[in-house]
Amino acid sequence: MWKITNLILLFIAFTTLQSSSQWISQYPNTPGIGLGDIKFINSNTGWACGDGIILKTTNAGANWISQIHPATNKFLANISPVNSEILYCIGFFETILKTTNGGTNWIALRNGPYGQGRSYEGAFFINKDTGWVCGSLGTILKTTNGGETFENNPIFWGYLKDMYFINSDTGLLSGEWGGMFKTTNGGMNWERKTIPYWNGIGSFRKLSVVNDSCVYVCEGARRVYRSINFGDTWDSAGYVPPMDFPYVCGFSCYNTGWVGGSFGQLYKTTDGCSTWRRDDDGTDQRYIAAMWFLNNNTGWMVGGNTKIFHTTTGGLTYIDHHGNSEIRNFELFQNYPNPFNPNTIINYELRIRNFVSMKVYDIAGREVDVLVQSQLPAGRHSVKFDGSHFTGGVYYYRITAGQESETRAMILLK
Repeated sequence: MWKITNLILLFIAFTTLQSSSQWISQYPNTPGIGLGDIKFINSNTGWACGDGIILKTTNAGANWISQIHPATNKFLANISPVNSEILYCIGFFETILKTTNGGTNWIALRNGPYGQGRSYEGAFFINKDTGWVCGSLGTILKTTNGGETFENNPIFWGYLKDMYFINSDTGLLSGEWGGMFKTTNGGMNWERKTIPYWNGIGSFRKLSVVNDSCVYVCEGARRVYRSINFGDTWDSAGYVPPMDFPYVCGFSCYNTGWVGGSFGQLYKTTDGCSTWRRDDDGTDQRYIAAMWFLNNNTGWMVGGNTKIFHTTTGGLTYIDHHGNSEIRNFELFQNYPNPFNPNTIINYELRIRNFVSMKVYDIAGREVDVLVQSQLPAGRHSVKFDGSHFTGGVYYYRITAGQESETRAMILLK
């Protein structure tokens, strides 16, 4: 958190030079409901999806309308618009949705029971008929008939997070533990690409594709990687040293991009990752999960507690128009890996010293394990949950620190 004097000087500078330079909140804060993706097809029309919700705007986000769909109990991780009418939305537990009228009606191509089956996080459709979906257990699905049928060509490589195709043959795929793959035959075969300097920490999540050649991706150790030949070779583009834990990057051109992550931290570069500066004032604590940029000035980002922020001036600071942002004394992260078998790691961070209790509950709400029960100092902490003695299914882990609590779900596969 910056000192008050720095905030005052910064406020004066912003007021004098460009009072409209800011990230503006476009949606009310809804604790416990996160957003996982956002996509636009032009400067006005876009969609966002997340914890059981799909939102649509036709006026650049001034208003977001919740759409009715058949998977309200699922986390929807990715939305893939083909045009203003045809979209696909995918999520956890065998969920693939489709609309042919801009979201007025959504149908379920797949909608498995909660807590069962594979979870999908990446999708890309090059036209109304042909597209790919990826997710847990190395799953890669392909359809050529608009989702009537899918063929499965898994690569048996952990949890796959995102994908992007520039034509019907050539595509990229990212995943956990440094997984980066490329296909040149429509997904029949995937070649794993070498990532130099990767130290084994964190996963590659969403790809940021600037054009048919330049691609960026970031990982949890704060390093940003770049390819200038659409994934044939990769190199380290830069390092974001002040950041806590990066989740996603978004680039509007070769030189200009943002990296966002935990506690709402956002950093911006305008020189191709050589230098970075903080692009928020630290008051918004909700994590950043996805970004979409129209150009160097105009973009959106989404994340925890239904965060939707929009800028038309290239960023600079946050303004919460809804006036109810929430700052907690802790941050609880999603367990990793998830789904898992039999072990998973739960990370959390305390902003002040506090007495912490973390317990695990089964789907019926019965307490099954106590992971933490002690006074802990401020800082980042990790705890392992061993599921080897439990049956497969959905479990919940709940942290209580002082007077505040938060619960997240995790999936044990057996």
